[in-house]
Amino acid sequence: MPYLFKVTSGTPSTPNNVGDMNFKDHYPDINRNLVWSEISPYVRQAAIKNIIPYVGKQLFDDLAAKYDAATALTPAQQETLTLMQDALAYYTIYHALPHKNISINSMGVNQNIPAEGTAQPVSQWSMKHARWSALENADFFLDKLLAQMEAQVQVPTAYYDLWKNSEAYTTEMSNFFRNTNDLDKYLNIQKSRRSFISIIKYVREIEEELIKRELCTEMYDVLVDGVKANDLSDEDLVLLTKVRKVAAYMGLYNAIPHHRIVIDGDGFRVVSQTDQFDDRRNQTNNVHESAILALQEKVKASADKYLKEMKTFLNENEDDYPLWRDSDCKCTGTGNSHRIVYSPDGVGGIGIF
Repeated sequence: MPYLFKVTSGTPSTPNNVGDMNFKDHYPDINRNLVWSEISPYVRQAAIKNIIPYVGKQLFDDLAAKYDAATALTPAQQETLTLMQDALAYYTIYHALPHKNISINSMGVNQNIPAEGTAQPVSQWSMKHARWSALENADFFLDKLLAQMEAQVQVPTAYYDLWKNSEAYTTEMSNFFRNTNDLDKYLNIQKSRRSFISIIKYVREIEEELIKRELCTEMYDVLVDGVKANDLSDEDLVLLTKVRKVAAYMGLYNAIPHHRIVIDGDGFRVVSQTDQFDDRRNQTNNVHESAILALQEKVKASADKYLKEMKTFLNENEDDYPLWRDSDCKCTGTGNSHRIVYSPDGVGGIGIF
């Protein structure tokens, strides 16, 4: 099965080495004399672990086969391929680095030590920095790839139905947030689909538990169906904006403790992981930890504010929403049962839904 890299040299070596392949076009700082079979397993594993879950196997296989057969690509397909190769190359290096300094044999695990006058293994700090840099670049190119693919879905470009109709796309959404841009309007996740996917399951929980109870089933279903069909009345569009604010901020609040978050410009993004020297939930130095806590406090305040605003809006405009006004659940009321109660020091809290 092709994995986006192939022999491009006119006079390839036997066996093939890295210099014979197009891999160096996407990660140039690798020795061209490295035998390809020593790196190709990491290519395959990185594709399975880091690329295919996001782009779907059908599109990945189709694009890889087209490239391997030198099939003419459209400009959009070529851009997708190049970004995918960039991301896969850096994920490959990220996975390979810890293993290239050791060997496993009948005596156990041994570190490779150079002979006199040959290259020295890198220090632990250099290894740590190299892996982190590879991961940052891999995540960056994957985000660019997914943004480009989402743009093609919105056009719409028929070829990208391979992705749009795959589980990689359809299962990573919620009732009120169908794509990355929907959530980015409220949370500024730097248009990162990886961040969208990481957060959306927590948003979905808020929608299906809290929002459904507050709107009552009939009104909730009308909004859900309208979002899916892109057919909402003016009144429902106003309500949808308020619902999305609640779901986005409460979902994010629940998500933050479970993710590694990097403050990026005036927004944030979720990183795949740190490195395995410092494997922590969030990137933590004193300044960054304070920024994460500040983000969490801001999200908490916004979540409470938007929930109160949504409840007030419905009560003040109930005649515009007769399904909600006349529903049994509205008549019995949800009161203040759905809220987050925070500890005095703001460190902990309990969600009551």
